[in-house]
Amino acid sequence: MLTVVLGCVLMSACSSSSDDKPLEVTDPFRTWGAQFSDEAAIAENLKSSSVTPLLPTQLQYQLLVLDRTNRIDVTEQSPVVHFAEGNSYTAALLVPENINQFTFHLESIVSRTVFVPTVVFYDESLKEILRIEETTLDPEGFLTMKMPISAELAGQTRYILVYSKATQYGGKTELIDPKTVYEEKNGGGLPATFKYYSKHSPIGNLNIRFADVLFSSTFASSPISQTNTVAADAKTSAVASTAVVGTAAVASSKDADMLSDTEDFYLEQISKAVAKDDLARALNLVEEAERAGSTKAQSHFMEQLKKHQQQ
Repeated sequence: MLTVVLGCVLMSACSSSSDDKPLEVTDPFRTWGAQFSDEAAIAENLKSSSVTPLLPTQLQYQLLVLDRTNRIDVTEQSPVVHFAEGNSYTAALLVPENINQFTFHLESIVSRTVFVPTVVFYDESLKEILRIEETTLDPEGFLTMKMPISAELAGQTRYILVYSKATQYGGKTELIDPKTVYEEKNGGGLPATFKYYSKHSPIGNLNIRFADVLFSSTFASSPISQTNTVAADAKTSAVASTAVVGTAAVASSKDADMLSDTEDFYLEQISKAVAKDDLARALNLVEEAERAGSTKAQSHFMEQLKKHQQQ
């Protein structure tokens, strides 16, 4: 059984579930915390009166990047939100502005335990506009979702919450035996029936990415302070302009006034990038902000750079 479990972990670490997925190897050590956790105790703790769920407006949202995989870990330190099915540790995600179309991909890594995701899309007023619940277990060790998002929905989408229904806790998912998959592909005889399972857990490891991205020049306002947003990966917080598909769809928005909250957010991220000596990131942010209509990004960058060099 241990061999099979380790095999599943290694498969999840070394495989990809789609031809259009960026080349990226998932760190197998990410799964350890979830794999060896007491999922029953964690689920019971979520029901405790000591847990105070947060409202969506109180959450700190992670800004997703578009040019590569976002690694999102749902842990016991993640915020707890109350849903219709009960409390859940939740990934609160912020979608970059002015996206006109995209395909949403999610992978939940399967090991001894698995986080069974439900994904809810919200507009700028935090009104639910789309819910994805159906998952597929692929032979590479992922519980996957794939959903093309139309221009109408993409233009409205601003926030995403990923949670696991409390009704899933205590359940299990039957795994695909690697030996069976191998023999099926190679025409060999199937082994004697023996089922392997992964227990459903309130915590787990997710890979989220975007494909087929198109941009528009229209920006949405946000009811949540941009100070409640952080980069999904500290190495890259720019809204990756390299992920744009079809540059003709990216109209110049310098003629439009940028929302003050949006500009403040960009300026803050530029300051943080300069403070960390990540000038490449800072310049990407300046470029993106100016494309969005900012008139302060360039001068702010120079000012922050000068201050940093004087320290």
